[in-house]
Amino acid sequence: MNGWKDWRQKRKGISAGKDLTDTGGRKPFQITRLNRRAQKILTILTGTALTLICCLLAERYARGGREDAIQTLGAAEAGSVLIIDYHQVLPTQEDVEAAQAAGESSAITLAAFKEDLEWLMENGAGFVLPSELKRAVQGLSALPSKAVMLTFTGGYESFYTVVWPQLREAARNSNTEGALSPKGCVGVIGAEAELYSGSVEKEITTSRLSWNQIRQLDQSDCVEIASQGYDLCLDAQEWMKPVQPAGRLSSLMQLLGLSPESKSDIAKENLLLYYSAVGKDSLTMGEKMRQTLFHEADAFFVPDGCGGTETDQALVQSGITMTMLAGSCDGPLGGEDPEENPGWNLITDHASLQSMTRLLRPNEGSLEDVAAAYFEDYSS
Repeated sequence: MNGWKDWRQKRKGISAGKDLTDTGGRKPFQITRLNRRAQKILTILTGTALTLICCLLAERYARGGREDAIQTLGAAEAGSVLIIDYHQVLPTQEDVEAAQAAGESSAITLAAFKEDLEWLMENGAGFVLPSELKRAVQGLSALPSKAVMLTFTGGYESFYTVVWPQLREAARNSNTEGALSPKGCVGVIGAEAELYSGSVEKEITTSRLSWNQIRQLDQSDCVEIASQGYDLCLDAQEWMKPVQPAGRLSSLMQLLGLSPESKSDIAKENLLLYYSAVGKDSLTMGEKMRQTLFHEADAFFVPDGCGGTETDQALVQSGITMTMLAGSCDGPLGGEDPEENPGWNLITDHASLQSMTRLLRPNEGSLEDVAAAYFEDYSS
């Protein structure tokens, strides 16, 4: 018992800040309450500082990267990319006619899409995705010659049932690997994905992708998911009807006095309101994609008639570093001065990833009719 009492007495002495001595009278160390509190505070401050540093580094070099992080890595040598935009790709001509009657004038048949892929591969197209354009800008990789990106606007379910199987089949049948393997980037609208993730009637000419289908596509090597915002580019009351690409975003621009060219006398209050509305919609979609896919989109498809400096700035402020304008059926390759505006996109630095043009594949004729100039430019 004396041993137990002696031990308790020594412990009380240590707690009271008294010296701790051994049997030889030496003082190996001294522990006080103040020393213990100081050690705890130092440990907490050190852990907090390390956590903040890690968060800042993760934010700086997150997927897609911030503008300053991209610029510090240096730009790759100048390259170019032709972006070909599709909407609906359907199995039969009857399906195409039904889609056109429902308002999708750009629908084409699967047979026409197969011919497009065959022609592109025969001409040595190097297929790329948005993430690969970003890596090229960062100087981490080089763009292939005759770089081509296939985009699919609208998030139609036909991409899942018709296009995706065709991309995989073309990749399996190809004798080459890497850039020459067909790939596609499909844009989705968050509100429509929510709607079609529920119990709704589906029809091949109008149905959109569900989040489950989007998740499966995102796991494929030949597909990337682009954002078309959450619901700002929609008229929320018309979800079940054929919708035009503009919707409420276009109405908001008109209300605030904005145009694609950006009026110089726009009121500052209206501009801030526009930035806030577009940024909120983009961030809502980004959060939904993080919850579902565990990452955000590398690219944003700007609705028809809503492109311009102000839209790009609003999206950049919300973290979007790559924007693509809606394509035109006339084709950007038919300009009056192709030397100044050839219709394809020069990729040189971060700024070149903003307001990139897309060539909308017309539902009549062939892709060769409108895209041959791009490949002829390389061979000349």
